[in-house]
Amino acid sequence: MKIAYLLNTLPHRGLYPASRAKLLLEALNTKEYQIFIPSTNLNLIQHLEKQELPFTLYSNNTSLLKSLKSFAPECIIHDSGNSEKDLINRLKAFACPLIHFDDHGGGGDLADIVFQSLYENSKELSKEHHISGPTGYIPTLSTVYKNNNTLQDSPHIIVNFPHEDPENLTYRTLRHLVQLHIPLQISVLVDEYYKHDINDLKRFALTRKSIRVISSTNELETYLPTGDMVICSGAYTPYLVSQFQVPCIILCAHEEEINFDFPQESHGFANLGLGRKIKQSHLQNAVMEIILHDNRRNSYIQKQKQIHFDSNLSKVTELILQTIANKKAEEEIARY
Repeated sequence: MKIAYLLNTLPHRGLYPASRAKLLLEALNTKEYQIFIPSTNLNLIQHLEKQELPFTLYSNNTSLLKSLKSFAPECIIHDSGNSEKDLINRLKAFACPLIHFDDHGGGGDLADIVFQSLYENSKELSKEHHISGPTGYIPTLSTVYKNNNTLQDSPHIIVNFPHEDPENLTYRTLRHLVQLHIPLQISVLVDEYYKHDINDLKRFALTRKSIRVISSTNELETYLPTGDMVICSGAYTPYLVSQFQVPCIILCAHEEEINFDFPQESHGFANLGLGRKIKQSHLQNAVMEIILHDNRRNSYIQKQKQIHFDSNLSKVTELILQTIANKKAEEEIARY
């Protein structure tokens, strides 16, 4: 089965879609695949090179369609953010199944199935071909739970906003936290794609020995279990946090994240809304509430415990293969 995987990432969401692509292609057990990525996404190019994943670059939709025509796919997987109807209409000319991930664009209406792990408020009526919910999140590691739910003597707060962090919520959050005059350990995690001056963060660390700035790391799973609390954005990171069952404060890195239904109170998250508009007192009150109120903290942990991801890869793989089989059956019927 020849699979064309259209992959792109966004500055405020991080590189998780690339990890999902790798896991999914392995599970689909096909050697005939091509990953197509925009030539402008230099961070993604660098990341895929490190992962030793082969890929094909395209400069615009015209060059993408030309490459796809040469490849002649039997299935197209779209994990490139919000799609446009015009492009997806042209992809339908390949007469093969269209599988989309986290697509809120108009092109998603034309797909055969859309996995929405970044799904919006559940009050909205879900479309029949949308699988809205945590199913579309495929863990990149085995589920590991935090062993001890009691606070450390100096509560440990982990701050992480993925990838480029366009609004520099890392700096804003740290600036607010240092104004809390209580014993705290603070670990600030930034990866190699952080686009702001890391020295601004390190200056805070000079004022307190309990502040660590850890740079050039993509291994969040190493650090998250050590935290008593995590402060992060509202896209894919909350899914990873919930695997470790750590109380978490959400500062949305983009307007679209405000409507995402997973990182909310019902799943064990304190969502404070748009990060760049957050007031210092609002964030500090949320932090102190988790530190001072055991019932509140344990409530977050218990809600996260209700969420399970272990079977997501097999579920997604099964649904994709079923969609492909249904498409072939429809084509057979149409011939007669």
